[in-house]
Amino acid sequence: MAEIKKISEGSITNALSDNTRQYLIGNLKLPQELEHIQDSDLEIGITDYKQATSEAPHTHTRAKEYQYMIGGRTEYLNIHTGKVSMFEAGDFYLIETGVAYAQRSEANTTILFIKYPGGNDKVDIEVTPEVSEWLNNPVGSVYHG
Repeated sequence: MAEIKKISEGSITNALSDNTRQYLIGNLKLPQELEHIQDSDLEIGITDYKQATSEAPHTHTRAKEYQYMIGGRTEYLNIHTGKVSMFEAGDFYLIETGVAYAQRSEANTTILFIKYPGGNDKVDIEVTPEVSEWLNNPVGSVYHG
């Protein structure tokens, strides 16, 4: 019988206290602390950076990423165009399929993300010296690539 499923705020907060990313919904292959809702079509999760951090360059071969900034600031560097896009609390944005990007975020940045379709289609991109330099500088630093 169909039902209404819940993941409590306390469970989410507790899981994010020791992890920067937890999935709420998906068909997950790797274990995580938070008990998620199973769904093979969609992935939804929360990224919570307590410290300033960066994500290695990658792309997705199938998924689109829809993201809502709950708090903080984050930037994405489009590896192919060199364009840097900044997002702040309250912004909603889409990263289209096939965009190769690197990301850096300020401390206390929280993002709700939705990936459609679900599934691990992540492909790592080689880190050039220019991208490495960008990743190691704070949000708002100019890209010289």
